[in-house]
Amino acid sequence: MFPLGKYKLSLDPWRIPLVEEEYLEESADIGSSDIETSVWKPLEGTPSFNTKVVFVDGVRRTEALIYIEDDEGNLRRGAFVSVAAGALFIEHGKLNDIRDSLCNCAVKRYLFLEKDLNTEKEYFELSSMRIKFKIKKIEGEISPNVNREMSNLEVLVAEKTLKEVKSELILTDGTVHYSAVLKDLPFVGYVKKHKRMYIPSEKTYILRELKRGQRTPIILIHSQPTMDSRESSNLDKFTWYVRISEDEGLGGICRLEVSAGLGLEKAKKIADITAWLIPQFASNEFTDKRAPQNLLPIKHLENSLRRRLGSQSLIRRTLMRDLFMT
Repeated sequence: MFPLGKYKLSLDPWRIPLVEEEYLEESADIGSSDIETSVWKPLEGTPSFNTKVVFVDGVRRTEALIYIEDDEGNLRRGAFVSVAAGALFIEHGKLNDIRDSLCNCAVKRYLFLEKDLNTEKEYFELSSMRIKFKIKKIEGEISPNVNREMSNLEVLVAEKTLKEVKSELILTDGTVHYSAVLKDLPFVGYVKKHKRMYIPSEKTYILRELKRGQRTPIILIHSQPTMDSRESSNLDKFTWYVRISEDEGLGGICRLEVSAGLGLEKAKKIADITAWLIPQFASNEFTDKRAPQNLLPIKHLENSLRRRLGSQSLIRRTLMRDLFMT
């Protein structure tokens, strides 16, 4: 008897088990670069001592890519994937023990299959481990579906954490998802990679003028995430750039964003606080190869979440044994 009824599963040993992180593309459409001011010069951040911040992040890992063969010899692909999300609560200016600061870490595991595969099973359970992979039928590529599940888990973690702790800011590592906006979560997106420039070319000179702790004026952008529903094409955001270190060029600059639904005045207050606060958490090359943009709290949160995923080699060996025994 095969693990999924009439379907035979086998590992794809030649494929590197990787899920792409670059899943959320945005429109290059700039709504307005003068929405805050028409005078484009660096703006100083506002000192905010003892600020309480919640960092929310998620990680994903492909345990194995597989072939699924039916009784007629037709082959399809699938994937065993684990995702985790958690929150880290920090009060600036105080000693924060990571064991006390970690909040609501959660792990979920999935076996992604094509939607037309007919199986009544809900879970694939490893024979000698107390680990279950929930069977999930999907359409299209695996990567966007994996990242959608991770994003949904981040939102659940954020909702629960905000009920338990009071914070002035809640930062998510990456762009603000439409699902978070729907649930009225006050996410501030922290974007490390500059895939697109949201400053008009005639105003990019400001990036050379920024000093550590300064920001650009706010820009209105129209985003069109491919990960979420069609309605997300109407999601407008306010975004701004902050220099977090004196590294040359874009290496010392990050981009932050909030939903435009928060209103311009609230966005300005958040932008002023982040311009001063975010550089305080910047990493350096001695502690992180992704310095300075990979913030120290995010690094520690990611490390904690990856440990919670367990041993990838042990899970993969168990999968191989279970599949070859059938």
